[in-house]
Amino acid sequence: GFETSLFGRLVMLKFDKHLLNIQYRMNPCISLFPNAQFYERKILDGSNVLSPSYNKDYTCLPFGSYTFINVTDGREDKEGKGNSHRNMVEVAVVLHLIHTIFKSWKNRNQGLSIGVVSPYKAQVDAIKSRLGEKYDTCDGFHVRVKSTDGFQGEEDDIIILSTVRSNGRGVVGFLADNRRTNVALTRARHCLWIVGNAHTLYKSGTEWTELVADAERRKCVFSATNDATICKLVLQVKQELDELDDLLNADSAVFSNTRWKVILSDEFRKSFTKLKSPQLRKEVLQKLIRLGDGWRTTVKNLDIPGVSHLAKVYKVWNLYLVWSTDVEKTEGRYFQIIRVWDLLSQQNVARTVQRLENLFSMYTDDYLDHCRRVQTQGKLEVPMVWHIEHDIIRYNKDYKVVAHEEHDVVDTSYAMENSKVSESFLLMKFYSLSSGMAKHLLTATDGSEIDIPFELTDEEQIIIQFPLTSFILGRSGTGKTTVLTMKLIQKEQQSLIASQGLHLDGDDLSGLDHKNIMPLKDGRESFVKQVFITVSPKLCSAIKNHISGLKRFGTGDVSDQSSILHMHDIMDDLEEFTEIPDNFCDLPHEHYPLTITYRKFLMMLDGTCRTSFFDAFYGEMKTSFERGHSRSHAVQTFIELKEVTYEKFATFYWPRFNADLTKKFAASTVFTEIISHIKGAYQTSRPYVGKLGREDYVMLSDKRFSSLNNEKRDRIYDIFLEYESMKCTAKEFDLSDFVNSLHSSLVSEGYHGDMVDFVYIDEVQDLTMTQIALLKYVCMNIKEGFLFAGDTAQTIARGIDFRFEDIRSLFYTAFLAETEASNQGLKHGKKVHLSDMFQLSQNFRTHCGILRMAQSIMSLLYFFFPSSVDKLNPETGLVYGEAPVLLESDNDENAIMTIFGESKTTHGNLRGFGAEQVILVRDDAAKKQIIDLVGKQALVLTIVECKGLEFQDVLLYNFFGSSPLRNKWRVLYGYMKDKNIIAHSEEISHPGFDRSKHYLLCSELKQLYVAITRTRQRLWICENTENYCRPMFDYWKKLCLVEVRLLDSSLIQAMQTGSSSDDWRIRGTKVGDLYLFSLESQF
Repeated sequence: GFETSLFGRLVMLKFDKHLLNIQYRMNPCISLFPNAQFYERKILDGSNVLSPSYNKDYTCLPFGSYTFINVTDGREDKEGKGNSHRNMVEVAVVLHLIHTIFKSWKNRNQGLSIGVVSPYKAQVDAIKSRLGEKYDTCDGFHVRVKSTDGFQGEEDDIIILSTVRSNGRGVVGFLADNRRTNVALTRARHCLWIVGNAHTLYKSGTEWTELVADAERRKCVFSATNDATICKLVLQVKQELDELDDLLNADSAVFSNTRWKVILSDEFRKSFTKLKSPQLRKEVLQKLIRLGDGWRTTVKNLDIPGVSHLAKVYKVWNLYLVWSTDVEKTEGRYFQIIRVWDLLSQQNVARTVQRLENLFSMYTDDYLDHCRRVQTQGKLEVPMVWHIEHDIIRYNKDYKVVAHEEHDVVDTSYAMENSKVSESFLLMKFYSLSSGMAKHLLTATDGSEIDIPFELTDEEQIIIQFPLTSFILGRSGTGKTTVLTMKLIQKEQQSLIASQGLHLDGDDLSGLDHKNIMPLKDGRESFVKQVFITVSPKLCSAIKNHISGLKRFGTGDVSDQSSILHMHDIMDDLEEFTEIPDNFCDLPHEHYPLTITYRKFLMMLDGTCRTSFFDAFYGEMKTSFERGHSRSHAVQTFIELKEVTYEKFATFYWPRFNADLTKKFAASTVFTEIISHIKGAYQTSRPYVGKLGREDYVMLSDKRFSSLNNEKRDRIYDIFLEYESMKCTAKEFDLSDFVNSLHSSLVSEGYHGDMVDFVYIDEVQDLTMTQIALLKYVCMNIKEGFLFAGDTAQTIARGIDFRFEDIRSLFYTAFLAETEASNQGLKHGKKVHLSDMFQLSQNFRTHCGILRMAQSIMSLLYFFFPSSVDKLNPETGLVYGEAPVLLESDNDENAIMTIFGESKTTHGNLRGFGAEQVILVRDDAAKKQIIDLVGKQALVLTIVECKGLEFQDVLLYNFFGSSPLRNKWRVLYGYMKDKNIIAHSEEISHPGFDRSKHYLLCSELKQLYVAITRTRQRLWICENTENYCRPMFDYWKKLCLVEVRLLDSSLIQAMQTGSSSDDWRIRGTKVGDLYLFSLESQF
């Protein structure tokens, strides 16, 4: 077979063979051992190598023609996760030997070639990296570094062989390969210097045992420790390596003892993780440690004309570290910090420094003066600290936005930076350098997102440090989820310190307030029980993994535990949590902090009650699960079949209702009224009824700014009664039935599960009042234990309708007023404190062009449906950006076919959209249609699926064309006339606004808001027809919020961005965490 070479076959076939037994390459001192070991002494030395003149020019070199240099202080390690070994002490010795030869060669007038050989690729790479281009310009002096295999058939004047292996067991790996050893030992003409650990090689029991013994007999072994220069070098490298390796130890004092706080930008993190050489990574970290300790270079690394020199540029190998001194405020004092911006190649430095100069030009003179001040201790710079009462203002102009009185349109005069969102210095995340951060960086294998806590804004810090129950409002991209997760992690760390007294090694994740450490009980309950709840299974999966990563980071564990979920893991809400029991009774410690969906929360409450709500529905299936344990897949499927969702309501129930009752109503309107108000309004009555009576429901017309009058509410209540009757007959239930049953059981039986210390609810706008009220049973820490976050502008869940003021009122009636402590307070005339409401207004996702369009939607919601959305100050943005684009086509072809057909025909390949681009459509039917057209050229999502996600570019397709409002969008013209956006004299026909007729407009505007705010950079909106989109398009055009572009080949090419396989892999990670199973086919 192929195991036998052609040469071997000739020998087997008895062809005559002739041994070439004279070698003309090696000095006899070099050929002696391989001749005896591999060729049975049959090789003779040629007359040329035996001549005294052959080696006379090399006698002055310190280690002669043949030497084994014994380096015992080296340490073998593997590069990253690969199998290739390296030995950095040997690398340093090899570089020293080359330098020694170079100094000797400079006095000679002849050429010299040096070959550095090692059997390990990692060692070759390390030597190449450290060697760089140092000798490339030295004519006549040639150095090349190759693997043993790469040197086969090659020769050089001097060969330096690095054997790498250094261990006490004599393990030498494929150094034991005789053929490789033979090649390595026979490449030199005049000198062969072998660098290695004699003890390791001798113990191996291979040819190397004989080589070391032979060198000993010939007195050719030289101990590195006997040479003062090499000894000093080895010790220096050893000390450096030991210090860097300390970065991987949880008890490292390297960072906790630094004088300066060092923060790293996300761009630096990305650049760092792209470094292939682990040693280069360590070199960069070493430079950061030295900067943090106060070291400053006096060498000018790079001359960049026309800059203020606030930005510093330090060279690390062939790269440049760009950093500056900045000022930070903490606990009433200002102090200097080091802000690291990026790690760049030389050609990219000038552009980045110029961009930084533009940023610094926005700073006030006072702020710059504080940044530039220098304080020294000996030869080191130390950070200055100021205890001053007044603020040091950073920016020249106040960028806090004030809404226009007239239209609530965002004023973009506050935006200060004109750059892409992805390149913005003002929106960039920063991470504090700590032992945990260093550990992450050293072990990171790609540029994907890693769970490292980033620096928080002052606004976020205030909320996290606030000790009481609170409500957080914020539009899309303002950091609500960040605040919740960091608050949760803060409590975890406080619990850790209180129970174990742990030192956090500098990895304080969220501004931990050590003065406010809560006392914990002794015994098994001496840990904090926290629950994080959100409705979306996709978002819950992402948050669960993020919290897990942050928790590991905080305890010093940065092991490579992938957070990527398989697609089938998120197919089913309940299946994802099968490892968590369906009850709150004695839940094991390891399940906390508990991150679950609201549906899983309900199942756990149900499992804690004496009688399950589902007993009446699956009767004979009771035996298919153990009480309190996670339900089997069969039972979960059965439950899903029996549940009435909006889709089932609209498809199977709605057509069967009395047509006289449903006339002029939309199914979504009635479903919302039933779920949110008739069955979703919380009641304090005892026993718990679970629904509003007809009279109470009809009276809502008078109690709130209602879109429905008494007569319409009366008809809706009749529909509700029909619905309940049909549902009972079909033995089905809706989520409100489940929730109300739990309330009834908990009121009559009481709650017998574990009490939770803290509850965090994200996207709270997706829950009804009765659903939120269930939380009071599991957490009695009313004063401090709840954190609610959401945005009523993003309420696109079917059947949900409430404002944050409603939930604050609920908290007063269902949480505070019902607790015994609060009741006692009321008896004594004490005022019950309503929890604080915080608003997050700084947008970190996108630019002002998108924010202005989003605010235009909010203005419509405020005008038409003031009771359905909380009015907040417009978001602030720091980055200018291009206006969203309305795409127009010059033919009747489907726009999707124009875009993606063009990519096929014009460019000859399937370029399509990149990993950070998405097509958004209204529903699953539209999604399937588009996927059939574009195939795998683009990611396609519905608006519901994309909630909570973000992309660089978004194409919103046919939103208005598929809208159930159809011509009713023309009601917007009335608003435009009312606000003088268009002249009253313009003859445009439009209906007058009627809340009952235009009720769907509210949900349509909220869906549009969600879709618009998914993009970070570019937004394109295209429609197949102008019939329904014209009113909104005219609105945007009048406000100068959009640009109209013709969909031609040049625009199509500009829209499409290529992505690398790494980009798609990283996006695939996010898909695994966040998207539906049906997306798998697109990757």
